[in-house]
Amino acid sequence: MARIDEKEEFSSWLVALQSGTLTEMQLDTLQQLVDDGKAANLEEAARYLDWQDSVIDPTEHFYGH
Repeated sequence: MARIDEKEEFSSWLVALQSGTLTEMQLDTLQQLVDDGKAANLEEAARYLDWQDSVIDPTEHFYGH
């Protein structure tokens, strides 16, 4: 997802992966989750990041509230 000072590029890693709109750096992020054993494949990694985004409010987490 986007950093706090950036406009959000997409709302779902999985949808962006399936539609082929991820950048090379974003694909590398998914691949790193696979390489680290946190996901079995890129689709699972995308689901994991979507889940993380739904659980953690980035703004709230950033400010520690």
